[in-house]
Amino acid sequence: MSFRSKVTALLARIQRPRSQQPAGASLARLESNAWLHRHCQDICGSVLSLGSGNDSDNEGDVYRNYFPLSSSYTTSEVVDGSGCDLTLDIRSMPQIDDGAFDCIFCSGVLEHVDDLQAGFDEMTRILAPGGTLLLGLPFRQAIHMAPHDYWRFTEFGIRHLLRRAYEVVELTPIDTSIGPDFPATYWVKAIKRGP
Repeated sequence: MSFRSKVTALLARIQRPRSQQPAGASLARLESNAWLHRHCQDICGSVLSLGSGNDSDNEGDVYRNYFPLSSSYTTSEVVDGSGCDLTLDIRSMPQIDDGAFDCIFCSGVLEHVDDLQAGFDEMTRILAPGGTLLLGLPFRQAIHMAPHDYWRFTEFGIRHLLRRAYEVVELTPIDTSIGPDFPATYWVKAIKRGP
């Protein structure tokens, strides 16, 4: 199936009434997956997925397949025994060299990091200059993984977080079904500035 066909199919699913959506896939998940399909297709080089879990997109595919041009795709999770390639604590990743990855894919992770700035700084350190950051951050989500659920993010907070090290390519609110100023989450594509 071509990229255009995949995006068309995803958009058709997003526009279905909630009662006709695939089991296990919320409107926010469907819109996020469609956004990712658009923004991952041209990513080249090495990709690190932070907080990968089982890498499932909850629609029958894995996120690894969203990056057809990548030379490598490395999964990671904070706990041993997850089945991921690496066990990483985002707050401190000394086992990874500076600028080691061309893309970092991080979704649903930073809200669970008690030292948000340390986690963000480490992601920035291991991303190569000119590298791509694909970041999914919640705004309207129920508390989950309690008691380790610390943060929610606004568009303005995200831009503030990225302002020193990144050029924002796109920042998109996802699932604005309640209202345009009350999205479920935000997805960001940003490029790390050079040294």
